[in-house]
Amino acid sequence: YRLYAVASRAIKTRFPKLMVGGPSLGATGPVVDGRLKPTKFLTGFLSYCKEHKLPLDFFSWHTYTDNPYVYAQKARAIRKLLDEYGFQKTENHLNEWNYLPDNDWRPMFVSGQGKMRQRWIEKMGGSHGAAFVTCALIYLQDSPLDVANYYSGDTSLFGLFNRFGVPKKTFHAMRAFQMLMDTPLRLKTSGSKPGKTAVCAGISQDGTRATILAGNFRSEDKEFSVLAENVPWQGPTRWEVFRLDAKKNLTSTRSGTTTDRQLKLKVECSAPCVLVIKL
Repeated sequence: YRLYAVASRAIKTRFPKLMVGGPSLGATGPVVDGRLKPTKFLTGFLSYCKEHKLPLDFFSWHTYTDNPYVYAQKARAIRKLLDEYGFQKTENHLNEWNYLPDNDWRPMFVSGQGKMRQRWIEKMGGSHGAAFVTCALIYLQDSPLDVANYYSGDTSLFGLFNRFGVPKKTFHAMRAFQMLMDTPLRLKTSGSKPGKTAVCAGISQDGTRATILAGNFRSEDKEFSVLAENVPWQGPTRWEVFRLDAKKNLTSTRSGTTTDRQLKLKVECSAPCVLVIKL
């Protein structure tokens, strides 16, 4: 706490326009009934910052989990906690997150090296990790979070690329989300099942293109029924389906044209799977 006090004041004095915050906390505590049960360290830190009137432009925290909905839940709970301590203007930063297969850290230790670690890393960067990333990013769209930093974008064990620079499945999940962002005006969707499936959609600024992004992390549903209504343009609509799963890396699998003002499709998407549908 004293280190943060000295450092934050010194930085603000010398560079008043810089944002200063922290402490990149891993042990924030669990969320119970929508509220965070903060650790002693966290309550102590916030109390210390409040008592000594320290700058806290952002509060940063880390979480690894096997439930992609946890991030949205925890983001809301942390926002509530910050507000209760009087830090209503403090930004909420999840500045380290990734999929933790089976919520098991053993493969990171000496006893877990070898085949256990290999399977763990392959699952993290494979189709399970890709569906996890997709669902987490979609859930975060409805959470009071200002920054989310995936760990990591390099060639480390947790990275989007293997040691040889070859993209993992999780890289293609990020690419799928970028396809959604190419149509950045958000549309109303329904059908998400927290922790299992997620769906989000957007339309382009000129109203001529739309994208649906869907992820199936652990639902038993074998297919998605897609209904896109009230297409805003006149004339035929060309559609194309891209799939990301154990065998495909966001590959175009189906396409067609419809003259209706709506699109009805049944698309196979057994977990773990990611779908992008472009109209």
